[in-house]
Amino acid sequence: MTLANNLLRIDLSTGTTTTAPIPQSILGKFMGGKGLAAWYLYNENPPGCEPLSPDNLLAIMNGPLTGAPVTNCVNFSVCAKSPLTGTWNDSHCNGWWGPELRYAGYMGLLIRGRSQSSVYINIIDNRVEILDATDLWGMDTFTVQAELKERHSTDREARVLTIGTTGERMAKLAGVFAENRTAARGGLGAVMGSKHLKAIVVTGHGKYEPAEPATFRSVRQKINEKVRNSSGVKNLRKMGTAELVEFVNETGGWSTRNYTTGRDDGLCEKLDGIAIKDKLWDGGARRHPCPGCAIQCSHLAVVQEGQYRGLTHDGPEFESITLLGSNCGIDDPAVVTAAEHLCDKYGLDSMSTGSTISFLMECYDRGLIDNGDTGGLELIFGNSDALIEVIHMMGKGEGALAFASNGTKDAALSIGQGSEDFAMNVKGLEIPAYLPQTAKGQALAYAVSDRGACHLRPWTYGKEVLGRGGRLDPMVTEGKGEMVRDGQQRNAIYDSVGVCKFITYAAGLDELHELYTASTGFDMDRREFDHIGRRVAVLTRAFNNREGLTRGHDTLPARVTKEGLQPVTATELDAMLDEYYAASGFTKEGVVPESLLVELGIKS
Repeated sequence: MTLANNLLRIDLSTGTTTTAPIPQSILGKFMGGKGLAAWYLYNENPPGCEPLSPDNLLAIMNGPLTGAPVTNCVNFSVCAKSPLTGTWNDSHCNGWWGPELRYAGYMGLLIRGRSQSSVYINIIDNRVEILDATDLWGMDTFTVQAELKERHSTDREARVLTIGTTGERMAKLAGVFAENRTAARGGLGAVMGSKHLKAIVVTGHGKYEPAEPATFRSVRQKINEKVRNSSGVKNLRKMGTAELVEFVNETGGWSTRNYTTGRDDGLCEKLDGIAIKDKLWDGGARRHPCPGCAIQCSHLAVVQEGQYRGLTHDGPEFESITLLGSNCGIDDPAVVTAAEHLCDKYGLDSMSTGSTISFLMECYDRGLIDNGDTGGLELIFGNSDALIEVIHMMGKGEGALAFASNGTKDAALSIGQGSEDFAMNVKGLEIPAYLPQTAKGQALAYAVSDRGACHLRPWTYGKEVLGRGGRLDPMVTEGKGEMVRDGQQRNAIYDSVGVCKFITYAAGLDELHELYTASTGFDMDRREFDHIGRRVAVLTRAFNNREGLTRGHDTLPARVTKEGLQPVTATELDAMLDEYYAASGFTKEGVVPESLLVELGIKS
């Protein structure tokens, strides 16, 4: 028997909980994860609600494959209206917490309201308690996780999802942390903090049983065989995502010094996958994978020398290596590791944190801020001590640069003097590590992503520049609208079904479709499976339209459209937007027409 597909509703204003099965008709249309959360938030979130108000729902949703005994089936989605961008936001996390929630019998949680005092939730199968968290408020993520594990582990290890001190004070860069994994982007930790919700502990005793065991085992065997024969998997095991540093630097798309250049061989040599592997990961031997993962990209770092000797940390990954490293002019893997560790401890999104600090470094370099504004820090590119000190300010909410914990958009509004031109965000969410000027499709993907700048909605850079899955001319604009549309819909499936995207090294949508139908028993053909991706992508766009977002919000910073390198001109962006909107079935203003919502079964 498969695990129950229950939805646990928690109202923190009243202290009440209810549990009910999710209707099969909804699961069939929206699957789980991002799709399921989008359905509930679109229908139950009050239009125009303030992100930090009790009205803003927090949805934490598993996919139907979360917890399945197959590699990479571990992801869950944390979703809400974002305090950072004012848009739809879904952030994804892997590791142990999501599967444990499935084993407790829940597809997901829907949390509303605000507690009068700080609380945490403890779930043991069908028993749900809302408990006092006064003694936990003020603790960092690592401390609260250790405390709650000791308090609630019994015959099974309790799994803990929590916010740090930045989430408590509702900083816009606050993420949600599940042990060594993070749903970091978009300020969802601030949404938890606004509800006075410190943590959610879960222990489950169920077992994942597929609806069609024989077919399930056959598909799993096929996927495992592909993992064994994948050269890409072998590289990930040795160097994790750090392997990308050298490749992206060689293409000229590796962000350095606040996205002003795309190549720096000196920085690359000290921060590439080989350097990280040899200096931090014992030659790649310290793998620290998610449960049941055959790919094993994650590694445990141990700093061997210098100021941070003895520090252990899960990571660092490519995005943090770039945004806390090269983008700030930092060349020391130990410093990058320490910086990412502090972000995790305080509960900060390491990507947005690095991008925001690099922005402040450029402001300092240009004379827009000085030592009086920085609390005496010489905030120049490459100053490791300054990088660490700013993270402390952001994490504690103390000091001259504490405001940086709300991201580049707010910082630029505060500093002014034209700084918004190089505050590298879209809709408020900081741009990832890939320079958009080096791949027009990636630039478009940043501009139209439902949560603001995101390299995974989709990652066109791989095909445009790195030649993965074919090759397209990165400087051509024609065809990029359809490419981004297709990639968004494909990624909406991954984010709804409950898998880590690295499963694509071993399995495509064909295998995922087989795995999904064998697991759930849904009689769904491949066409309808793909159709779910379109439905979810359109639904989150409709959510944003309802919040007032249209074509004018699908834009890029002036540094991308006007400055240096090879700008993505306004004319080029407009042409790609026209193609993307037409391919998606939207109006010229980027609005989802009512007829499309009816056609897709989102509205009747």
